[in-house]
Amino acid sequence: MPTQILSLNHISAGVAGKNILRNVTIRVAPGEVHAVMGPNGSGKSTLASVTMGSPVYALSADRSGISIGKAELTGLPAEERARRGLFLAFQSPAAVPGVSVMQLLRAAYQELHSTGMTDGTGNGVQNPVLSRRWKAADTSLVEFSEAVRDQARALDIDEALLNRGINDGFSGGERKKMEILQALVLKPKFAIFDEIDTGLDVDALRIVAAGIRTLRRRGTGCIIITHYLRILRYIRPDRVHVIVGGRLIRSGGWQLARQIEKRGYADLTDR
Repeated sequence: MPTQILSLNHISAGVAGKNILRNVTIRVAPGEVHAVMGPNGSGKSTLASVTMGSPVYALSADRSGISIGKAELTGLPAEERARRGLFLAFQSPAAVPGVSVMQLLRAAYQELHSTGMTDGTGNGVQNPVLSRRWKAADTSLVEFSEAVRDQARALDIDEALLNRGINDGFSGGERKKMEILQALVLKPKFAIFDEIDTGLDVDALRIVAAGIRTLRRRGTGCIIITHYLRILRYIRPDRVHVIVGGRLIRSGGWQLARQIEKRGYADLTDR
């Protein structure tokens, strides 16, 4: 089977007639980690939102396109892109009181991995009442719930938080860990982490980085949007891309991130 590459092709996009991104092309293979760096207001978060299908932004060039392998995603709403394997961890995850973390994960997992009906023990069922309870054929409800708890423990997440409203009263670090938990549970083909390192202390940063390394080992391609080198010390990226003023001005290896840490972005834009 051919490798399914995430292709962001010649992305030009804006909002309310204002151009933000200009002809940005990035391609990520399964299991690769790419870092996207740049100063504030350069368009990094816009790139994440456009990739995930935010209706706020409009592609402004005919040749702009987003695809996974041969599957074209351009024009699809965010939920359809998620079904095809995209995941976005938000820079500022919102609170959703009244819907627990476990409820969200159960509903999302079934949407993404439903290939049949099961009664919760792995046996196929035809009863419509039972089928509404659980419909992911690759695991039982009991196995799924235990897997979520195992992942939470690995991320040092208090199990009690799984039964609370999504991010309701959570600290900044807890919210970022919950984004990693969702990615680990939902198993996307490609995951975008928009400033996942912002506001994390050293211990939380290491835990979040370990979660992304686990995704990488599983074959999930990852894009990490960041201002800083510090998270990249724990996750050595395969490629580093620098966006300034909405343009991709440089791509390179790990050394490019180290150069930015030492000299800033002016050294790149002056050339």
